[in-house]
Amino acid sequence: MKQALIAAACLVGSMAHGQSKKFDFKLGGEYDLPRRTTDLAFVGNDKDGILNLSIKKEELIVVQFDPKSLAKTMERQIEIPEASRNLNSEFVADFRNGKYFWLHSDWNKSNEKEILYGDLIDLKAGKMATANNQLFTTSKIAGTAAAAGFYNFKAVDKYTFKYSYDQKKLLVTYRSYPEARNDKKNFDKLGFQVFDENLQLIWGGEFTMPYTEAVMDNSDFAVDSDGNAYLLAKVYDSDKRRERDKETGKPAYRYEVFKFSKGNSKPAIAKIVLDDYFILESSIIENAAHDIMVASTYSKKRKSITTDGVFLANLDATGQLVKFRKGYYEFPLEELAKFESARKRRRMERKDDYEADNLKVRNVVVESDGSIFVACEEYIVTAHYSSSYGAGGTFTTSRVYYTYDYNDIIATKIDAGGTMQWVRKIPKMQHGTAPGGTMGFKLISDATGYYFLYLDNIKNMELGDTDVPKRHLDGYGGQVIVSKIDNSGKHSKELLFDTRDESIMIFPQNFYRIDGNRFIGRARLKKNLFQPVLITSK
Repeated sequence: MKQALIAAACLVGSMAHGQSKKFDFKLGGEYDLPRRTTDLAFVGNDKDGILNLSIKKEELIVVQFDPKSLAKTMERQIEIPEASRNLNSEFVADFRNGKYFWLHSDWNKSNEKEILYGDLIDLKAGKMATANNQLFTTSKIAGTAAAAGFYNFKAVDKYTFKYSYDQKKLLVTYRSYPEARNDKKNFDKLGFQVFDENLQLIWGGEFTMPYTEAVMDNSDFAVDSDGNAYLLAKVYDSDKRRERDKETGKPAYRYEVFKFSKGNSKPAIAKIVLDDYFILESSIIENAAHDIMVASTYSKKRKSITTDGVFLANLDATGQLVKFRKGYYEFPLEELAKFESARKRRRMERKDDYEADNLKVRNVVVESDGSIFVACEEYIVTAHYSSSYGAGGTFTTSRVYYTYDYNDIIATKIDAGGTMQWVRKIPKMQHGTAPGGTMGFKLISDATGYYFLYLDNIKNMELGDTDVPKRHLDGYGGQVIVSKIDNSGKHSKELLFDTRDESIMIFPQNFYRIDGNRFIGRARLKKNLFQPVLITSK
């Protein structure tokens, strides 16, 4: 432990090009957990302490750490009253008011009721202040099937959770189990429950959608500071679900925003005018002025894996969805061409209108000055097929497996006046045989700029614009990197820690913000042995 802390201290703040220290990186005391324990979250602050919550079956495990030294001070195993094998941990809520809640659900099969609970976490005592505090019940909810033992399955991912911009309102949404199996006949029934910062219900209701599942896809949800709930939906022109109209070549779908309010039995609906372009991935968010905005990627040609740039729209005073300033913001070719092979650069230059491939929207940040930041990542899932043959060339078996690549980051900043300030490409090449793991990134943003925390190959620290990044393999260590883009668009890198020096694994995506400028996650030393990792921006 002492060696690990010394190594971390020596590497803290060693900025590229000799710049001054910007981050502190600290490893805490070791702690072990039972096998097959699922990490839930870290919560805490300087005053009351830091807790790590994890769960195994029907037991909650709470580990407490001193906020200064990160030394383990307590561990407690809490049996969850009346829990069934259908218990799911759903969300850990932090309203930035010093209160934290663990939200968990269960399915009462005998009564055919879904129940969502919200229990207050006592940071100082390292326990739950309440047990099974029921928030609401409803009928059966649709989710994703997950293994729950030998030949047993249960539904997970049944709820979505969204904060308002000021993080004082929490929206919980869910989808009732479909009445009809046929998408052409079933109309989604969606639930909306809005809570305040003390997890008290403001209002709730369930609404039947005006379009069938064959025509309508639910894209994203939002809640504003007044407690109004929003749904962003993609609506096709027909149940054939065509992306492009064969006759006109224009989009054969549109996007609509549904607004749900307390006391109203029906939502207000606004439609986005798409022109001739194709909206791809979309998010709906509240900004600092409490306006509702839609941020999307778009394509001029509608190829499912290609992106031209970013599209922005907002709800105006009349409740109509209109383009935000220019609406469409195209990625510049000169930035997209960086860190690509000579062959690909030549191919890009030959095309008058090059589009970026395989982009996923990872983060949308609306700043207090009205500017908007969008971070995308190149994400590729590849299927591989193999066959086996026996004697005489007779076919015996076949199998399919997948690989996952988390590559370059494309970051865009658009100011409140609608001018694209900059687009920056951060090179990386992460490869693995399972999703997540040590791949991807965590965005940390504050008044000074945007910080991307990720694992990378050390050879990528000083890449030139025409260099291609080296590969980082998931599960084989790597260097913990922070790439910073300041508000003017200047990009720099910082090496925080070399996981190979200490033989630990760090998972950048699983870090949590505490106290504004501090982020905490955990490093794995062995299969069930961990250390807390605290990163402080300065």
